[in-house]
Amino acid sequence: MAGTRLVPEKITSPFQLMAAWFSMLVLLVSVLLAAAANITHPEWASGYLVVFTSLIVLIVIACVILMLTKFRPNLQDGKDYAEWLKDQNTYSSGYFLKESIKSSITKDRKGKAQSAIKTSGLANSGFLISVINAVGSQTIVESLKNFGFKVELYEEEDSVSGEGQKLHLRKESESIWVGSRVDSKAAIQAIKVAATTWPELKYLHLSSDGGDPPDHIHDEIFLGGATSTAKRYGLQEWTQEELLALDDEMSLEEFHSAIRAKYS
Repeated sequence: MAGTRLVPEKITSPFQLMAAWFSMLVLLVSVLLAAAANITHPEWASGYLVVFTSLIVLIVIACVILMLTKFRPNLQDGKDYAEWLKDQNTYSSGYFLKESIKSSITKDRKGKAQSAIKTSGLANSGFLISVINAVGSQTIVESLKNFGFKVELYEEEDSVSGEGQKLHLRKESESIWVGSRVDSKAAIQAIKVAATTWPELKYLHLSSDGGDPPDHIHDEIFLGGATSTAKRYGLQEWTQEELLALDDEMSLEEFHSAIRAKYS
Protein backbone atom coordinates (compact mmCIF):
# COMPACT_ATOMS: atom_id res chain seq x y z
CA MET A 1 0.00 0.00 0.00
CA ALA A 2 3.03 2.27 0.14
CA GLY A 3 2.52 3.17 -3.49
CA THR A 4 -1.16 4.07 -3.09
CA ARG A 5 -1.71 7.74 -3.76
CA LEU A 6 -5.03 9.51 -4.28
CA VAL A 7 -5.02 12.74 -6.26
CA PRO A 8 -8.30 14.59 -5.41
CA GLU A 9 -8.39 16.72 -8.57
CA LYS A 10 -8.31 13.57 -10.72
CA ILE A 11 -11.47 12.17 -9.09
CA THR A 12 -14.09 13.54 -11.46
CA SER A 13 -16.89 10.95 -11.46
CA PRO A 14 -18.94 9.03 -8.86
CA PHE A 15 -17.41 5.70 -9.92
CA GLN A 16 -13.93 7.12 -9.41
CA LEU A 17 -15.04 8.28 -5.98
CA MET A 18 -16.17 4.72 -5.17
CA ALA A 19 -12.78 3.42 -6.28
CA ALA A 20 -11.16 5.91 -3.93
CA TRP A 21 -13.37 4.63 -1.10
CA PHE A 22 -12.22 1.06 -1.76
CA SER A 23 -8.61 2.16 -1.71
CA MET A 24 -9.15 3.89 1.61
CA LEU A 25 -11.00 0.82 2.92
CA VAL A 26 -8.12 -1.50 2.02
CA LEU A 27 -5.66 0.88 3.65
CA LEU A 28 -7.78 1.20 6.82
CA VAL A 29 -8.36 -2.56 7.10
CA SER A 30 -4.65 -3.23 6.65
CA VAL A 31 -3.75 -0.79 9.41
CA LEU A 32 -6.35 -2.20 11.81
CA LEU A 33 -5.39 -5.83 11.21
CA ALA A 34 -1.69 -5.00 11.55
CA ALA A 35 -2.44 -3.27 14.83
CA ALA A 36 -4.49 -6.29 16.02
CA ALA A 37 -1.63 -8.64 15.23
CA ASN A 38 0.85 -6.59 17.24
CA ILE A 39 -1.23 -5.71 20.29
CA THR A 40 -0.71 -8.03 23.28
CA HIS A 41 -2.09 -5.88 26.11
CA PRO A 42 -4.88 -5.58 26.92
CA GLU A 43 -5.89 -8.99 25.64
CA TRP A 44 -9.32 -7.92 24.43
CA ALA A 45 -7.95 -5.10 22.23
CA SER A 46 -6.83 -7.28 19.32
CA GLY A 47 -10.17 -9.10 19.20
CA TYR A 48 -12.00 -5.77 19.30
CA LEU A 49 -10.00 -4.49 16.33
CA VAL A 50 -10.72 -7.64 14.31
CA VAL A 51 -14.47 -7.39 15.01
CA PHE A 52 -14.47 -3.67 14.25
CA THR A 53 -12.63 -4.29 10.97
CA SER A 54 -15.17 -6.94 9.98
CA LEU A 55 -18.05 -4.57 10.70
CA ILE A 56 -16.50 -1.83 8.57
CA VAL A 57 -16.08 -4.23 5.63
CA LEU A 58 -19.70 -5.44 5.93
CA ILE A 59 -21.07 -1.88 6.13
CA VAL A 60 -19.08 -0.74 3.10
CA ILE A 61 -20.15 -3.78 1.07
CA ALA A 62 -23.81 -3.12 1.98
CA CYS A 63 -23.49 0.52 0.95
CA VAL A 64 -21.84 -0.41 -2.35
CA ILE A 65 -24.59 -2.93 -3.15
CA LEU A 66 -27.20 -0.28 -2.39
CA MET A 67 -25.49 2.28 -4.59
CA LEU A 68 -25.07 -0.17 -7.47
CA THR A 69 -28.76 -1.12 -7.36
CA LYS A 70 -31.11 1.55 -6.02
CA PHE A 71 -28.87 4.57 -6.69
CA ARG A 72 -27.06 3.38 -9.79
CA PRO A 73 -28.38 6.27 -12.01
CA ASN A 74 -26.87 8.74 -9.54
CA LEU A 75 -23.41 7.27 -10.21
CA GLN A 76 -23.40 8.37 -13.83
CA ASP A 77 -21.34 11.27 -15.13
CA GLY A 78 -23.03 14.66 -15.08
CA LYS A 79 -24.17 14.61 -18.70
CA ASP A 80 -25.57 11.07 -18.55
CA TYR A 81 -27.26 11.81 -15.23
CA ALA A 82 -28.90 14.90 -16.71
CA GLU A 83 -30.24 12.80 -19.58
CA TRP A 84 -31.65 10.30 -17.08
CA LEU A 85 -33.37 13.13 -15.22
CA LYS A 86 -34.91 14.26 -18.50
CA ASP A 87 -36.33 10.79 -18.99
CA GLN A 88 -37.81 10.98 -15.51
CA ASN A 89 -39.43 14.34 -16.35
CA THR A 90 -37.54 15.98 -13.50
CA TYR A 91 -34.74 17.64 -15.46
CA SER A 92 -33.88 21.21 -14.62
CA SER A 93 -30.90 23.49 -14.44
CA GLY A 94 -31.79 24.31 -10.84
CA TYR A 95 -33.44 27.65 -11.41
CA PHE A 96 -35.85 26.51 -14.10
CA LEU A 97 -37.23 23.69 -11.94
CA LYS A 98 -38.04 26.23 -9.28
CA GLU A 99 -39.62 28.47 -11.89
CA SER A 100 -41.79 25.67 -13.26
CA ILE A 101 -43.11 24.90 -9.78
CA LYS A 102 -43.74 28.56 -9.12
CA SER A 103 -45.42 28.90 -12.51
CA SER A 104 -47.91 26.15 -11.72
CA ILE A 105 -48.78 27.81 -8.41
CA THR A 106 -49.36 31.26 -9.93
CA LYS A 107 -51.06 30.18 -13.17
CA ASP A 108 -54.49 31.50 -12.17
CA ARG A 109 -53.02 34.78 -10.94
CA LYS A 110 -51.22 35.33 -14.22
CA GLY A 111 -54.37 34.70 -16.20
CA LYS A 112 -56.21 37.33 -14.20
CA ALA A 113 -53.30 39.76 -14.51
CA GLN A 114 -53.04 39.36 -18.27
CA SER A 115 -56.75 40.06 -18.67
CA ALA A 116 -56.37 43.25 -16.61
CA ILE A 117 -53.57 44.67 -18.78
CA LYS A 118 -54.72 46.99 -21.52
CA THR A 119 -52.61 47.23 -24.66
CA SER A 120 -54.15 50.25 -26.35
CA GLY A 121 -51.68 53.03 -27.09
CA LEU A 122 -48.69 51.33 -25.50
CA ALA A 123 -46.67 51.17 -28.71
CA ASN A 124 -46.66 54.98 -28.76
CA SER A 125 -46.11 55.48 -25.03
CA GLY A 126 -42.78 57.14 -25.82
CA PHE A 127 -40.62 55.85 -22.99
CA LEU A 128 -37.93 53.19 -22.79
CA ILE A 129 -37.92 50.17 -20.48
CA SER A 130 -34.49 48.76 -19.62
CA VAL A 131 -34.26 45.25 -18.18
CA ILE A 132 -31.28 44.04 -16.18
CA ASN A 133 -29.40 41.09 -17.65
CA ALA A 134 -30.35 38.13 -15.44
CA VAL A 135 -31.63 34.60 -15.77
CA GLY A 136 -35.02 34.87 -17.47
CA SER A 137 -34.59 38.49 -18.54
CA GLN A 138 -35.24 37.65 -22.18
CA THR A 139 -38.67 36.33 -21.22
CA ILE A 140 -39.70 39.60 -19.63
CA VAL A 141 -38.26 41.55 -22.59
CA GLU A 142 -40.36 39.54 -25.02
CA SER A 143 -43.47 39.86 -22.85
CA LEU A 144 -43.16 43.64 -22.72
CA LYS A 145 -42.52 43.84 -26.46
CA ASN A 146 -45.64 41.76 -27.07
CA PHE A 147 -47.61 44.42 -25.23
CA GLY A 148 -46.19 47.15 -27.42
CA PHE A 149 -43.51 48.58 -25.14
CA LYS A 150 -40.11 49.79 -26.29
CA VAL A 151 -37.68 47.53 -24.41
CA GLU A 152 -33.93 46.94 -24.26
CA LEU A 153 -31.74 44.52 -22.34
CA TYR A 154 -29.46 46.66 -20.21
CA GLU A 155 -25.81 45.99 -21.01
CA GLU A 156 -23.34 46.34 -18.18
CA GLU A 157 -19.69 45.45 -18.36
CA ASP A 158 -18.60 42.66 -16.04
CA SER A 159 -16.04 44.28 -13.77
CA VAL A 160 -14.39 40.90 -13.15
CA SER A 161 -13.98 39.61 -16.69
CA GLY A 162 -13.94 42.99 -18.41
CA GLU A 163 -16.52 41.72 -20.87
CA GLY A 164 -20.05 42.93 -21.54
CA GLN A 165 -23.35 41.48 -20.37
CA LYS A 166 -22.70 40.79 -16.70
CA LEU A 167 -25.30 38.25 -15.54
CA HIS A 168 -27.08 39.32 -12.36
CA LEU A 169 -29.01 37.22 -9.85
CA ARG A 170 -32.76 37.87 -9.76
CA LYS A 171 -32.81 37.78 -5.96
CA GLU A 172 -30.33 40.67 -6.01
CA SER A 173 -32.30 42.65 -8.62
CA GLU A 174 -35.79 43.03 -7.20
CA SER A 175 -36.39 46.74 -7.77
CA ILE A 176 -38.20 48.86 -10.34
CA TRP A 177 -36.86 52.38 -10.87
CA VAL A 178 -39.70 54.48 -12.28
CA GLY A 179 -38.97 57.65 -14.22
CA SER A 180 -40.88 60.51 -12.63
CA ARG A 181 -42.08 61.82 -16.02
CA VAL A 182 -43.33 58.48 -17.37
CA ASP A 183 -47.08 58.43 -18.02
CA SER A 184 -48.78 56.76 -15.07
CA LYS A 185 -51.17 54.61 -17.09
CA ALA A 186 -48.45 53.14 -19.31
CA ALA A 187 -46.06 52.76 -16.36
CA ILE A 188 -48.61 50.84 -14.30
CA GLN A 189 -49.42 48.53 -17.18
CA ALA A 190 -45.70 47.89 -17.73
CA ILE A 191 -45.28 47.14 -14.02
CA LYS A 192 -48.15 44.65 -14.18
CA VAL A 193 -46.60 42.84 -17.13
CA ALA A 194 -43.25 42.79 -15.31
CA ALA A 195 -44.77 41.55 -12.04
CA THR A 196 -46.63 38.81 -13.89
CA THR A 197 -43.51 37.61 -15.71
CA TRP A 198 -40.99 38.31 -12.95
CA PRO A 199 -42.68 37.88 -9.53
CA GLU A 200 -39.45 38.64 -7.63
CA LEU A 201 -39.89 42.37 -8.31
CA LYS A 202 -41.00 43.95 -5.05
CA TYR A 203 -39.63 47.51 -4.72
CA LEU A 204 -40.68 50.75 -6.49
CA HIS A 205 -38.77 54.02 -6.46
CA LEU A 206 -39.14 57.28 -8.34
CA SER A 207 -36.16 58.74 -10.19
CA SER A 208 -36.82 62.16 -8.65
CA ASP A 209 -36.60 60.88 -5.07
CA GLY A 210 -32.91 60.23 -4.65
CA GLY A 211 -29.53 60.75 -6.20
CA ASP A 212 -28.89 63.00 -9.17
CA PRO A 213 -29.58 60.87 -12.28
CA PRO A 214 -29.16 62.10 -15.86
CA ASP A 215 -32.25 63.87 -17.19
CA HIS A 216 -33.25 61.05 -19.57
CA ILE A 217 -33.65 58.66 -16.60
CA HIS A 218 -36.85 60.50 -15.66
CA ASP A 219 -38.40 59.29 -18.92
CA GLU A 220 -37.47 55.62 -18.50
CA ILE A 221 -38.31 52.58 -16.41
CA PHE A 222 -35.59 50.24 -15.20
CA LEU A 223 -36.49 46.67 -14.20
CA GLY A 224 -34.06 44.81 -11.98
CA GLY A 225 -32.56 47.54 -9.83
CA ALA A 226 -30.32 46.41 -7.00
CA THR A 227 -32.12 45.01 -3.97
CA SER A 228 -29.35 46.38 -1.76
CA THR A 229 -30.04 49.91 -3.02
CA ALA A 230 -33.77 49.53 -2.33
CA LYS A 231 -33.00 48.46 1.23
CA ARG A 232 -30.58 51.34 1.64
CA TYR A 233 -33.35 53.70 0.56
CA GLY A 234 -35.61 52.10 3.17
CA LEU A 235 -38.21 50.96 0.64
CA GLN A 236 -40.97 48.65 1.79
CA GLU A 237 -41.83 45.54 -0.20
CA TRP A 238 -44.78 45.34 -2.57
CA THR A 239 -46.50 42.00 -2.92
CA GLN A 240 -47.31 40.73 -6.40
CA GLU A 241 -51.00 41.14 -5.58
CA GLU A 242 -50.46 44.81 -4.68
CA LEU A 243 -48.61 45.51 -7.91
CA LEU A 244 -51.29 43.81 -9.99
CA ALA A 245 -53.99 45.74 -8.13
CA LEU A 246 -52.62 49.16 -9.10
CA ASP A 247 -55.29 51.24 -10.80
CA ASP A 248 -53.96 52.22 -14.21
CA GLU A 249 -56.50 55.04 -14.37
CA MET A 250 -54.94 56.97 -11.49
CA SER A 251 -53.30 60.29 -12.21
CA LEU A 252 -49.55 60.84 -12.23
CA GLU A 253 -49.76 62.51 -8.81
CA GLU A 254 -51.78 59.63 -7.37
CA PHE A 255 -49.37 57.11 -8.82
CA HIS A 256 -46.38 58.87 -7.31
CA SER A 257 -48.16 59.11 -3.96
CA ALA A 258 -48.85 55.37 -4.04
CA ILE A 259 -45.14 54.69 -4.65
CA ARG A 260 -44.04 57.05 -1.90
CA ALA A 261 -46.47 55.44 0.54
CA LYS A 262 -44.07 52.50 0.58
CA TYR A 263 -41.11 54.67 1.57
CA SER A 264 -39.93 54.34 5.16
